[in-house]
Amino acid sequence: MTQSFVTLRAAEPQDEPALRTLWCETWAATYPAFDYKVRWPSMWLKWQELKAEIHVAARGRDVVGLLVLAPVSEEVLLLEQITLALAEQGSGTAHLLMTIAKQKTRTLLKLSVNAFNKRAIRFYEREGFVRTASGVNVASGLTTYDYEWRR
Repeated sequence: MTQSFVTLRAAEPQDEPALRTLWCETWAATYPAFDYKVRWPSMWLKWQELKAEIHVAARGRDVVGLLVLAPVSEEVLLLEQITLALAEQGSGTAHLLMTIAKQKTRTLLKLSVNAFNKRAIRFYEREGFVRTASGVNVASGLTTYDYEWRR
């Protein structure tokens, strides 16, 4: 059996159900303390309000990755989310999605990550991000780390 190539594209309105499933399943596996299906509508609305760009990684017809970039200013982008299907983790797809984020960044790419998410932290640091601060996630009350990548 051959595996199909990953394609990267802008999300389309009809992708929302697949994005919801992907986001809920991966977050539930990462941190099962919350009901992500309940959180999804507010997350989706937040991305719309931020005028975020949503990008999709797909293998064939299956959505396997999600990248959400929100403008902070002309020079600064916020990496709001990068999420991969569990089977896709370690495949290089996250790096491909991060390449989109870096290409779209004029000067500074910022993100916040939950401190418990060691896998994500290792990924961001391998991608050249530098930790700049600590904080607390307003929605969960969990400790977060802020990271930046500069062009």
